[in-house]
Amino acid sequence: MAKSKLKKIAGWLHLWVGLSTGIVVVIVAITGCIYAFDEEIFDSVHKKLVYVEVKRQAKPISELLLIAQKSIDPNKVLNNVKITDPNRSYVFSGFKVNGPKKINLSYFSQFEYLDQVYVDQYTGKVLGVIDMRYEFFNIVEQLHRQLLLVKPVGSVLVGSCILLFLLMMITGFVLWLPKNYKQFKKSISIKWNSKWKRLNYDLHNSLGFYALPIAILIAITGLVWSFKWWETGMYKILGTKEKPSFARPLPVINTSDSTLNKLDIIHYNLRKQLNSNWNEVSLGIPDETNKVVMAYVCINDNTDYWRGVSYYFYDGRTGKQIDVMPHAEKTFGMKWRNSNLDIHTGRLFGVGTQIIAFIASLLCATLPISGFMIWYGKRNKKKKPILTTKEKGLSD
Repeated sequence: MAKSKLKKIAGWLHLWVGLSTGIVVVIVAITGCIYAFDEEIFDSVHKKLVYVEVKRQAKPISELLLIAQKSIDPNKVLNNVKITDPNRSYVFSGFKVNGPKKINLSYFSQFEYLDQVYVDQYTGKVLGVIDMRYEFFNIVEQLHRQLLLVKPVGSVLVGSCILLFLLMMITGFVLWLPKNYKQFKKSISIKWNSKWKRLNYDLHNSLGFYALPIAILIAITGLVWSFKWWETGMYKILGTKEKPSFARPLPVINTSDSTLNKLDIIHYNLRKQLNSNWNEVSLGIPDETNKVVMAYVCINDNTDYWRGVSYYFYDGRTGKQIDVMPHAEKTFGMKWRNSNLDIHTGRLFGVGTQIIAFIASLLCATLPISGFMIWYGKRNKKKKPILTTKEKGLSD
């Protein structure tokens, strides 16, 4: 009796949660499929921007920055440079957030500009400039994260629907639970030669079962970007009491260097310290408002299966190192946070897990559709006509 009541409650929740969140779940799942391979597709489509011919020595970053700056509006400021493989161009980026009066419900209203400049580090040639606000894969990402709405609205809306989707997966599992092994075998199989309604029902049940563990993992990791309380809770669960701060105090210096042109010194010192033990450097560009420069470095030799990320902090006035946060000394919670995106997209362990994440997202996109069709079919099921006693006699 208790089990029957539980399944009844689960069935009611599963139905109405599914109907109320289905459209959002489909959008988030489909864009998630694309997002799983966004870097690979982008690199393939934009080969002329991404790849360069390797030569003996790259030009100084300060020189490349001046070249990149001339390729955009003089009122725009570049504040970061990303460096990866020797055969890939340097990517300078800059953004400015609009004031409250210019921001509406649209995602696009949030930024005055959001640019990326691709520069050949060996020749100094600008390979291209992309307005990232309207770049296809960025639009896919923002549709995935906030439905192309302004972040405080869209992010919460998506997060709320994914929280409800988690509830829907749990209730779906309760409804799916078989009574015995024979029923279990039936519940994970699909009768491909059956009629459409039966086939749709089997697809909903079986595909939902296979996608469940990966879908739950994707949902749990995705909620980090929607709710601060979720992110804080994950930190605490993993043993980190507080979210780490990346602010660092500036040391007192005798003379002030107003030029703030220490980018080459910082880059030189960083490369000397890292040797060849890195695959990506994201380096802040010092200016009057950004005097503490942080270098985000992805390292190669971490052996703990997390994404290896170390942080280096520099004084933008002098180029001297202030602090370092090596990957090996980070807390368990910090290692998870640096790996969260790669877990979410399946990128953490390479192409194999990316494919799994892609398939799981695709299956998640089908579940609200097949579930709606089951509900619609039952709701519009044709009732058999009630025969009179005379008609029954004639039919006999």
